[in-house]
Amino acid sequence: MFSGRDWQPSTVERVTRVLETSTKPLQVMTDEGAAIIKYIGNHAGNDALICELVGTELANMIGLTTPDFAVLDIPSIVLPNYPLLQISPGPAFCSRWTEATSLSPGSTLLKKLRQPEAVAKLVVFDTWLRNKDRFAEPDLSTYGNANYDNVLLRMDKRMVELVVIDHTHALVETTLEDELGPEWIAERNVYGLFDQFAPILTRAAVHTALTLVEQIDLETIRRVCEEVPREWGMTHGLADDLSSCLVDRAKGLGSWLPAAIFEQSEMNFEQGEGVR
Repeated sequence: MFSGRDWQPSTVERVTRVLETSTKPLQVMTDEGAAIIKYIGNHAGNDALICELVGTELANMIGLTTPDFAVLDIPSIVLPNYPLLQISPGPAFCSRWTEATSLSPGSTLLKKLRQPEAVAKLVVFDTWLRNKDRFAEPDLSTYGNANYDNVLLRMDKRMVELVVIDHTHALVETTLEDELGPEWIAERNVYGLFDQFAPILTRAAVHTALTLVEQIDLETIRRVCEEVPREWGMTHGLADDLSSCLVDRAKGLGSWLPAAIFEQSEMNFEQGEGVR
């Protein structure tokens, strides 16, 4: 059921470089073109692969744009210049390389968004999955409070499309087993709310995004979790726990998130900006 099912590379032809992020992903050339590979043995652990796949699939389900993706079986890869990398054989997360510009503090491209409502979807989505790696207040994240590289702006004729990438640290910062539970469900912090987003957000778009999240039922999320490769550590029990936590957290977002989003926006901008 993966959204990237129409793009399915079968082989890695060569590695072109190693990206210096937490999972040390590989930029590669596949038989279907350039791609990014995240693999078993990466420095962030196999839970990062689960978070990447589940997060990317759920992002697609609420209408956020991500690069095409697939699960690709790879052989063991040895890179002489990176002796500490352990690239083990087995299923890897494979994402099609996308030519785009990263969001930046001074970017004016957001004014050209073809679908401005994508901003509300991203803030609601990141808060639902507690994605501290894209944007979080400084005291909430190990990985830095504003990761502009995880939001891409891709030219779409004369307009711009918002593309989201990298969900390896959505859901949890350590392990799913250690963090999932009642506190994970109940936490009330806003994520994904870059300062540049506040003037674009509307109350109507936030409520629409919340509805989209709440409409994803337990059976659907459970099916996504069950399709995660077992080699990554996904078990039936973990699939049950993750699915239940996601559904329960989604049910509670509407009671507090809209007020929190616009209260935070008003703290950072002039009264009324971004609150429509």
